[in-house]
Amino acid sequence: MNKIVLQNIIRFVVLIFFQISVLNNIYLGGYVNLFLYILFILMLPTYLPKNVIILISFATGFIVDIFSTTLGLHTFSATLIGFSRVVFADKILTKGDNVEIDTPSIRTISPSVYSAYVIILTFIYCFFYYLIESFSLHDILNLLIRTVLSTIVTYLLMIACQFLFINQKKK
Repeated sequence: MNKIVLQNIIRFVVLIFFQISVLNNIYLGGYVNLFLYILFILMLPTYLPKNVIILISFATGFIVDIFSTTLGLHTFSATLIGFSRVVFADKILTKGDNVEIDTPSIRTISPSVYSAYVIILTFIYCFFYYLIESFSLHDILNLLIRTVLSTIVTYLLMIACQFLFINQKKK
């Protein structure tokens, strides 16, 4: 089995298990949710076909929904960032060049480029997650506060995990 495929399978299992068993049970004042599992979607190889990325994103969100009883919130939001990743990844990560990245991470590409990529997609995920959860724009300020706080905390957790567990060098 290909090394990259095996790494992604292990990353999937670990992140989903950690999300379901630990992070879904952490409540930070009702304003912050931790969505570390989306790191799996963000770290998929850039050369995967677009429809495969979207399908993997859908399946990932669906599995989290099944164990979280959130009725499609994760499925929709994860599929949306999978689609957004397909649209923006070339523009943000490779700047339109035909560069293939096995595992986009803070250690394999520029930290500033990677941070922009992660923050944009995490913000999209959190915004639509909370928008669908509330199903209203009535309290837009609360929606934006929850989105920004969850994006920041999730981003910091993602970066910490990458420094702790990913030992790849820049190419």
